[in-house]
Amino acid sequence: MKCEIIRDLLPLYCDGLCSEASRQEIEAHTAQCEGCRTCLTEMKGEDVPVSLPDLEQGTEVRVLRGVKKKFSHRRRRAVLLTAVVMLLFSFVLVGAADVQQPVPYTDGLVTAELAVDEVIDLYYHGGNYHIFHGFSRDVDGRNAVFLYFDRTILSNVTPPGENHLCIGNGLLTDFKTACYQVDREVDAVYYLVGDYVELPGLSQAEFAQVMEGAVLLWER
Repeated sequence: MKCEIIRDLLPLYCDGLCSEASRQEIEAHTAQCEGCRTCLTEMKGEDVPVSLPDLEQGTEVRVLRGVKKKFSHRRRRAVLLTAVVMLLFSFVLVGAADVQQPVPYTDGLVTAELAVDEVIDLYYHGGNYHIFHGFSRDVDGRNAVFLYFDRTILSNVTPPGENHLCIGNGLLTDFKTACYQVDREVDAVYYLVGDYVELPGLSQAEFAQVMEGAVLLWER
């Protein structure tokens, strides 16, 4: 018999109302069919037997779920920790990107020449820079211009531009980052790294000591 017919006869079998032939057929079938046997057991109100492999499988599933949950927590913590580290690194990087570092002078860093219109052309050969600083003051009766460049992490990765400065009509400028008022008649140009807020106000004796670190770029 098919399982559908067997299961229709099971209630009669449980109540002892089916024929002897049907009873034998049902018992033979349920001995071979696990589904119908389980259905018969449930109708009789008995506990469904669970085989050892099923118990082992259930235990294995619970263990695997626990391991998966444990690793899931670890992964979330690792992702969160990575995100926090990356965020802190971004803050540090952004802050460091704006930190200005003076460019020390090396041979050929800056060249200068006098144009026919009396403008002093300056060319920076150190790649790209963030900004330059400048001022002018009297040195032993001569009008001198002092300047230096600085760079940042951001400027280091920025493609270099023309890097051309000029001194003329009382201005020192590169037309893109800064412009400083200087003497109209310039006798010398120096490269000097220092505090350009403090240096212009130093006494002649104090400034003479600072001048020991200056590099002459051009003189008339």
